[in-house]
Amino acid sequence: MTNVSVVSKNPLVIKIAEGTAGEDLMDMLFHKQLPFTEEEYLEAFVLAQRDEAEKTKAVTLLKDISENTKASYLDKQEANHRVAYFLILEALDRQNPIIISKAVRNQALPYEFLLKIAEKGNGQILEILLDNQIKLIAYPEILEQIEKNPEATNFILGRVNEIRAYYLESHEVEEIPQEAVMDVLEDIKEVIILEKEKEREAVEEGRQDDEGDDEGDDEGDDEGEDEDDLMNLEAVQEKALTTLQEINAMTISERIKLALTGSKTQRMILVKDANKMVSAAVLESPKLGVDEISLLARNKSIAGEIIAKIANRRDWVKNYNVMYELIHNPKTPIKDALSFVKKLHMRDLQMIARDKNVNPVVRQLAMNFQKQKSGIKG
Repeated sequence: MTNVSVVSKNPLVIKIAEGTAGEDLMDMLFHKQLPFTEEEYLEAFVLAQRDEAEKTKAVTLLKDISENTKASYLDKQEANHRVAYFLILEALDRQNPIIISKAVRNQALPYEFLLKIAEKGNGQILEILLDNQIKLIAYPEILEQIEKNPEATNFILGRVNEIRAYYLESHEVEEIPQEAVMDVLEDIKEVIILEKEKEREAVEEGRQDDEGDDEGDDEGDDEGEDEDDLMNLEAVQEKALTTLQEINAMTISERIKLALTGSKTQRMILVKDANKMVSAAVLESPKLGVDEISLLARNKSIAGEIIAKIANRRDWVKNYNVMYELIHNPKTPIKDALSFVKKLHMRDLQMIARDKNVNPVVRQLAMNFQKQKSGIKG
């Protein structure tokens, strides 16, 4: 059995995706006799194409899936890449800008997908592609493919030249100072520990799959010792400064690519880059976890533009810890901080109301809500 990552949690969709569905299930699928949502049918039809006959049936049925469902699917970070690529090819065949725009904005999709869009898109689609400057700078081959496209107008070629001149042609790149790294040293320590915990979990899973492997146990002990070393702030600082030195030797393009694909430690350093495109790329990384977002929201040395972007991401501020840290951060836009206060638990309202480091307007609102909630209870 092959594990296939799909958006759907429906076990029938998973069976179809993994190729373990029986003939009866496949027959019901192609006759649309299953209690599936449109999105589940979308994934199932794309992933069920095991031979030419099934491919023909699936492609025909996929035409009946609504554009809204397809666009919504391409919005998802966890979108299955095979399904996403099918939708991109279908949209390119129709030159559908709405579907393509969703794919262009989804940073979790491989850059090769954007190469295909650059190769096959018409003028309108190429203009949409130019909006994802972060990916274009990280992967300059996309710009080269745009230039080869006969649909590229003088306006499009002009924008390509602007991006290349400003971000890619050799010029002095400002170094990230050591002081900036010191500001996030505690956060780097925390993300290193989180990375080690995930590595340890992976080792534990490996042990379960390979029982009795004494050599594996020895490796696990060594990793434990490494983690103890990393608890030491001096060791963390040494690791951070080594990483900083490597980053400072990079071009803007290389830094942006690293922000999208690198480690948590690298992202924590890159977010302090004076170049706004580099720091913004950190927030676009598909590897960015809510634990990192919470650390960034808490850190008062992070640029105000970054804090504002975090505050404006609905999927991030749904997390209570992120929202709570933003309220404490003086760089959070006041309108956002005030809206978050309304969602606090009583205990946290009390803490905010007493915290003199919090904006006085926010503190007063917390005090008011605290009194209201106390009145209801009383």
